Amino acid sequence: MGNTNFIQRSIINKILFVTILGAVVASLIAVALFYLIFVNEGTYHLLENILTYAKEHPFNFALFLGFLTFQAALIPIVMTYFLLKKEIIDPLHDIANRMERISMGEIDEEIPVQREDEIGHLQESFERMRMSLKVIIEKLESDQL
Repeated sequence: MGNTNFIQRSIINKILFVTILGAVVASLIAVALFYLIFVNEGTYHLLENILTYAKEHPFNFALFLGFLTFQAALIPIVMTYFLLKKEIIDPLHDIANRMERISMGEIDEEIPVQREDEIGHLQESFERMRMSLKVIIEKLESDQL
């Protein structure tokens, strides 16, 4: 695996992409919502009422805006969570389970390498270790017979 290819297929790049995508989605939703608000002539009266409320109750209005900001931030956070689970946590659990089985003597099961990122590199290293252990065990068994 070449170093350039390794960096291009990095998990952190996927996480960055999904986080930015989530922010873009939240921004597009906000633009569409604001457009729908401002395209209607009747909403100017509503906006005047909102500004009046904001002047009279600045703390409550600040809490409301903070809540809206939090809701918008949840989109990239949730998207990033599911990406982390799918791309990192689940494969690491699989590798840990395979390591546990090897520690119990089940050394014949091949570790499939299906990725070209950091997890794939870990899977390749783990498969090489498994093969080395298998060769060492076979040599020890043949020497004892």
